[in-house]
Amino acid sequence: MLAVDRDTAALHAGHPTAEILEADLEDGTPWPIAGRLFAGIVVTNYLHRPLLPQLVQSLLPGGLLIYETFAIGNERFGRPSNPAFLLAPGELLAFAEEFDLTVLGYFSGEIGQPKPAVVQRLAALAPA
Repeated sequence: MLAVDRDTAALHAGHPTAEILEADLEDGTPWPIAGRLFAGIVVTNYLHRPLLPQLVQSLLPGGLLIYETFAIGNERFGRPSNPAFLLAPGELLAFAEEFDLTVLGYFSGEIGQPKPAVVQRLAALAPA
């Protein structure tokens, strides 16, 4: 397992056997895992739209992408509330269509746990 974050303190504590990579994915430096392909990629509570194509390119053929983050409407519950960090209605589905991903599951709406929020969730396979 590889975990990437700009603040890795919690990652080290929660996943002692994982490969941890400290990287700021938004500072304009090259993709830190170029040339590596993964059977699965999980993204949670994070949105930086310029990285979306790179995620698909980092999947093995038929690889699984699981993506969940906040969506428009979340501002009712607090942060994030900036529209730049909130998915537009159907945005993850449009992303899947643009990159020819096969959607296995999709959810858009309000959740109560672990805290109230508005999210979109996508599980999709990369083209074989």
